[in-house]
Amino acid sequence: MKRRLLFFACGALISISTLYFLDDDNNRMKQTICAYIDYFNPEKRVLSQLLLPEHDIIYTKNDSSEIANFLEGSWVNHELTNKENYPQIFVLDNLVKEIPSRLTVHFYDKEERKVELERKRYSKAIFKEIKKGITLSKRSYKSYYFITGIFFLIMIPVSLLVRKLIRKRSS
Repeated sequence: MKRRLLFFACGALISISTLYFLDDDNNRMKQTICAYIDYFNPEKRVLSQLLLPEHDIIYTKNDSSEIANFLEGSWVNHELTNKENYPQIFVLDNLVKEIPSRLTVHFYDKEERKVELERKRYSKAIFKEIKKGITLSKRSYKSYYFITGIFFLIMIPVSLLVRKLIRKRSS
């Protein structure tokens, strides 16, 4: 049993890594794996929510290129983030060019405005000033542990089921 499970795990790892590391712009396997990994990552979910194209994005002190550079690799500071009040305040930390930096974002969800005799809902994100030289928060890796746990939760029963089916077929 252990030997079959080991062979199965090695084969799955080799096939997934081979498909993942192919240098192809349209590598759907790589995109799918990244999407599964990022699904449980709260930092990626917050960033993707803030940058949705249908939102109004307002930059106060920094321009869009500075904000885009900051957002690449940034993470949510859960201690300073306040999702309970309105507007929601998200605090993002990042290490930009070896300088610890922090960005505060005010997120207004379900605002209303009048457009041609209709009231339409929209959301907006206001990116405040990037502060430099602050103490950074610790990055959370819980989401990666969670996705690994789900993988094992699924794969162990599947391998046991396959073993049972192989035994039935051989007898």
